[in-house]
Formats: sequence, C-alpha cells, structure tokens
Amino acid sequence: MTQTNPLSDSLVDSIQQETYGLFPTPVSKYTVPNHKQLKEQILLWMKDSAFKEKHGRESISHNVTQIGDNNQLINDIPELHRTLIDAVTKHNNNSIKYKTNFIINDSYLELASEGAIYAPHEVSNCVYSMCYFINYNDEQHSYIKWRKNVSSNHYPIIQIDSTELTPYNMTEATFKINEGDIVTFPANLTHGYDSNPSNERITVSYTHLTLPTKA
Repeated sequence: MTQTNPLSDSLVDSIQQETYGLFPTPVSKYTVPNHKQLKEQILLWMKDSAFKEKHGRESISHNVTQIGDNNQLINDIPELHRTLIDAVTKHNNNSIKYKTNFIINDSYLELASEGAIYAPHEVSNCVYSMCYFINYNDEQHSYIKWRKNVSSNHYPIIQIDSTELTPYNMTEATFKINEGDIVTFPANLTHGYDSNPSNERITVSYTHLTLPTKA
C-alpha cells in the first residue's frame, strides 16, 4: 500500500494566508516651499545670537551646540513659526487625525559639528517631535535613524537571524532627507543619529503639545 504525503503539493498550494501590518507608525516628510528665504533669515539670526554649550541635553548629545534660547527663534521669525505649525497640522490630518489644535512646546536651533552624536532617545510630555533641516547635505551630514520601540515584557530576548530584511523584522529604519525638509513623528518613537561626518549640520528641533478644540 502506497502512503501519500498528508500535505501534498496541491494541498499546500491551496492554503491561503493573509498577513497584516498592525499599528503602523506614521513618519512624514514635508518639503518647505519657501525654504531658501527662511534659511537666509535663520542664518542672519544666528550671527546675532549667543551660543549655548549647556542646553540640558548633554547626556544624550556630543559636539552639539544650541544657538539662542528655547523658542527664541520662532518668536523672532513668525514666518518660521507658521511653517512649523503648518507642517504638524498636515502630518496630523494625514495620519493620526487627533481632534485638537497644536502649539509648539519647545524649540531650539542646533549646530552639530564634526563627530557630533545624538544617542537614541524619546521625548516626553508632548505628542509629536519634528526636525527642520536648515543646512544639510545627506552625503556630508548624519541622518536620523528611528528604532523599533519594544515595550512588551514578552518580547523574545533571543536574537534570531532572518533570511532577509522585511518591514516586520527590521528594528531600525531611515529614509532620504534633503535640506528644506521637515520630518514629523510620534514623540515616543526612539530616534537619534550616529557620528556626524562634517561641520555645519544645522537643524531646528521642536515638539508639540495639543490644545483642546473649542466646541
């Protein structure tokens, strides 16, 4: 009597499977249409502003200098303030769709020198984190890396190699960013950058709180 394979090729082919990516994380890129004009204003503003070696983020950064006080730049250049609010509003309307208005909680202009590092970190007490790339060359300056957040106690500690990289097994991700772009992402998403290859990496980093929408 001939025995047959309980899972014949025809049966295997008939099994249907669907895989779903649950709870995707929205990260958006917004290209500022008037970046050239804003950059000129910001660079002029920098010439008259004080450099701050102590800015409260020394524990997670190296060779990064803050220029001006927190929120000073957006107060002095209202057009920049409007642009940042416009970017977060577009991001929210195309992703999470929180029913709220947004205000900038904290913002600062940073100058990263050669060898600058920003350790992976998250931002608390806000909804979104954002970064506006004022002076940036993707071949000369470090790019942001985002890392997968793991909060479950049941996440396997054993590291197993994968046969290929897929959206489901990757733990670190990035994408191409150009000067004049604003990237927006959840504030609790781990992010940072590796050693910066050259000087003059200039960015505006800022976070957003929400205000209840009036009835």
